[in-house]
Amino acid sequence: MKKTALAAFLVAMTPVASHADLLFTVGAKASVWSPEPTGQLDDGVSVDGEVNGLGLESDSGTQLTVFFEHPVPVVPNIRLRQTSLKMDGSGVLTQQFGDQTFGGPVDSELDMSHTDFTAYWGAPLPVPYLDINFGLTVRAFDGYAVVESTVVDQREEVELDFALPMGFLEAQVGTPFGLYAQAEINYIAYDGNSLSDTMIGLGYDLPIPVVDVALDLGHRSISMKTNDDTTDIATDFEVSGMYYGASLAFGF
Repeated sequence: MKKTALAAFLVAMTPVASHADLLFTVGAKASVWSPEPTGQLDDGVSVDGEVNGLGLESDSGTQLTVFFEHPVPVVPNIRLRQTSLKMDGSGVLTQQFGDQTFGGPVDSELDMSHTDFTAYWGAPLPVPYLDINFGLTVRAFDGYAVVESTVVDQREEVELDFALPMGFLEAQVGTPFGLYAQAEINYIAYDGNSLSDTMIGLGYDLPIPVVDVALDLGHRSISMKTNDDTTDIATDFEVSGMYYGASLAFGF
């Protein structure tokens, strides 16, 4: 009788994630991100300064993610994330941007929207409540930077349209009470270019049967440095801020 009671207790205390690891899992995440920009575009043009800068301010961006996980060895899990991120503002620019030299008030817009395709594997760690994933992300930017004078007919648009691979690492530490902490990094550096994308946050798995529903809150930061061989203009700036969202997953 005591053995039966002990077995029942251990089963009840086993984290949901350990069961999900044995299943095919499909899930989706959605979050709102409110970052602020700092740094410069095109050799000294401040993205956030209003004097000799673009005065950019971020609107709330969105992050939409879908993923598929499975127990098949060697074959990677798959994740697709779309980040919508646009910033606009007004400033005074008295220098060159792209192929145009400006000399007064300007309106500007920066679109850093991108899509991530990530193939990843889970590390087989015999540690309760700890999950570590590693793999490769291919990030495709489909954005632009626009500066337009408000006093004369002058406008410059630069495409920020390129793709590159990044190393991917993710960790999550859970508890028996549904609370968890998570961190993620995508990173690459080469030939004077670098791109890092870090996320760190807290979440809570709601006690809902059949499906896994979670709420999360955290901070995301993207830091990018490129030369004009990679993009049409040199960049050295960062966007960072808080995000909040929810996720849904089920196994079959």
